[in-house]
Amino acid sequence: MICYWDKLPSKIGLIHLAATDEGLVYCGSPRERGMDMYAWISRYLSEYTVEEGSNAILNEAKSQLSAYLSGESKVLDVPLHIIGTEFRKKVWEALGTIPFGETRTYGQIAT
Repeated sequence: MICYWDKLPSKIGLIHLAATDEGLVYCGSPRERGMDMYAWISRYLSEYTVEEGSNAILNEAKSQLSAYLSGESKVLDVPLHIIGTEFRKKVWEALGTIPFGETRTYGQIAT
């Protein structure tokens, strides 16, 4: 099994992305500089071989994220390969329901 990674140049800096054939597994801010990505993949996807490159999901993620960051789109619906505890998965699911341009507090999400 392969986990592909690539960088997306943006106006906020390089964004590191990683995806398996199941979905996007990592999207890191420019501040992280990719180091956290390698540690995260090693920890949670140890059975995967990591390769610089791309697959269909990573290409779609780069396209959608570019359009989103440039203001051309308000939709991000790339398939996700969510890895985490059941609690974390529920939190990420709740975060995904927040409409574009809106915010929620921790308390609002926790209820």
